[in-house]
Amino acid sequence: MLSRTVPLTLAAVLVGVLVGCTPTPAPSVEPTPAFSSEAEAFAAAEETYRAYVDALNQVDLSDPATFEEVYAWTTGEANAGARRSFTEMAAEGWSVSGDSRFDHFSPIEYDEEKILSVVTADVCLDVTLVDVLDSNGVSQVPAERVDRQPATLTFARQDTLTGLVIASSEATDAATCD
Repeated sequence: MLSRTVPLTLAAVLVGVLVGCTPTPAPSVEPTPAFSSEAEAFAAAEETYRAYVDALNQVDLSDPATFEEVYAWTTGEANAGARRSFTEMAAEGWSVSGDSRFDHFSPIEYDEEKILSVVTADVCLDVTLVDVLDSNGVSQVPAERVDRQPATLTFARQDTLTGLVIASSEATDAATCD
């Protein structure tokens, strides 16, 4: 079952691949601190997640242009999963009603030495009001769906308003939503 929270089912971590010629000798890449403190990094991650949820709520599956803002807040596997899911749902003629709501953000780790997963956090997304309908108007939301969905997110550095994007999302059984 595909749902508006499809990115919450992603589990892979972003892997960067360099293509082309490498100068000899290869320059060393030292990550530069993107944030002045752990608190600033966590605040940026929470702001990123809020912006992502806002973008998710603007998606109209009949208008692929509305997917772009979600894509702008994701990278790597999170981005690939969103693209795959939105494309499939749009092709099937599905529609989404109701908004997801930001529910909870709990910082786990900030490591300025990492390039890919700078911040890790547990989140909770409330999808109580969200319904996903197929082209016949039949709900595709399983009766056993958990309305407050916990996930662990990793955030990567990227040139956005917050300095971060969501790189991966893994659904968890954590008590984040309790």
